[in-house]
Amino acid sequence: MEPSGTVEQLLTLQQIDLEIHRISQQLRELSEELDSLLVTEEELEDRVRSIQGEKDAADEQLRRYQRSVQAGRATLKRLEARASEVQNMQQHFAVRTETETARQNLRIAEEDALDSMQDVETLSSHLLEAEVLLEESRASRELRQAEIADLRASLKGQLTDHEAKKREREESLDRKTLRLYQTVRNGRTDSVLAPLADGVCGHCYTSVPLQQQAEIRAGRDLAVCEGCGVILFVPPRGD
Repeated sequence: MEPSGTVEQLLTLQQIDLEIHRISQQLRELSEELDSLLVTEEELEDRVRSIQGEKDAADEQLRRYQRSVQAGRATLKRLEARASEVQNMQQHFAVRTETETARQNLRIAEEDALDSMQDVETLSSHLLEAEVLLEESRASRELRQAEIADLRASLKGQLTDHEAKKREREESLDRKTLRLYQTVRNGRTDSVLAPLADGVCGHCYTSVPLQQQAEIRAGRDLAVCEGCGVILFVPPRGD
């Protein structure tokens, strides 16, 4: 294969590799996006569970206070009934003292129940908000997941086509040329080849020695830039 033909083949191979890298990057980004959506959904699920746990505890606390209120009212009613049955001042003062204590305890229980009721209402509101956010997140994730599935299928089809073209191009190159290309390509995500322009590398702009410039222009062999390691070539006239 003539040097100019080899460069043309390598440029085509490079374009295929760049497309493969681009598609692979898109596939990774789609996977990361889906993972991020799932993490967000899991965080919202955790928040719903946490608030639900707090609300359950608040509900139980409220029930305890309500039972205290009911017991306090029953005690106060019983004491008020006893007050009508007292037979002397000593009993009267005793019942009155117990009644005042019962009223105070009932007032405290009612205040605690009211505060607890407000806590339950607040947590119920927070729970509803969290559940709405979770449902919205889940619906959005399911919609985007379906879109991502279609995009991934399309990209994987493109990737398969490009990989087939890559194998075809590699098989058309001699082993020495392919090995040089693969060596330069290894670890790179940008160009493997760069034009020689005005005596410098078109990739890193390192000056190329005159003798090497002559060899590149003569097309006797492939040469690499001493600065960045890319394969240098002379672009066709008019480029």
